Amino acid sequence: MDINGENALKFFGKMTASIAHEAKNVLAIINENAGLLEDLCAMAERGKPVDPGRIKTVAGKMIKQVQRGDEIIRRLNKYAHSVDELDCDVDVNDILILVSGLAGRIALMRGISLETDQMPDPVIIKTNPFLLETLVWLFLDFAMDAAGGEKTVCITSEKTPSKVVVRFSKLKGLAGMQPAGFPGESEKSLLTTLNATAAIDAVAGEIVISFS
Repeated sequence: MDINGENALKFFGKMTASIAHEAKNVLAIINENAGLLEDLCAMAERGKPVDPGRIKTVAGKMIKQVQRGDEIIRRLNKYAHSVDELDCDVDVNDILILVSGLAGRIALMRGISLETDQMPDPVIIKTNPFLLETLVWLFLDFAMDAAGGEKTVCITSEKTPSKVVVRFSKLKGLAGMQPAGFPGESEKSLLTTLNATAAIDAVAGEIVISFS
């Protein structure tokens, strides 16, 4: 297996494990609230008054978690289908939103806030969507380490007459790092495969990936 395949499998494993943890949290909260509803029903059966507002509150929490679970499954389904075609037109905006969503729990655990300021129009390139997702994750992972005290990473995309750009900005800690080892072998291999280049501007606190 080449290095791109290894990176893609590692990305797949990390994301699916994170999604599984999110789903388990949703089920745990639903189970907890279902138990509370059972307790309220038992109180009513014993003739004790039950505040309808408490029931409504518990039901609302369960509905919220069902909606959260539906979003997790929707994201997982979209992620799984990114391997359907190896070379196709993709909207880079959609890729950034998907990867940010997949990485949401990981970012939260690291105390990082992810911002995805999207262009109003699609930013289309022809590429391998799964490998592009892997590349975005590798750079996002590094960007989160470089977020600095503000603990924020902003991810945007834009299309110019000659190229498409993905920008990781607000990296306040980048200037204090020594990014000479980044991009590393893994990132460089994916950049070459996807016909892209990367540049780090420590002063501006930005990392830019350009697709020609």
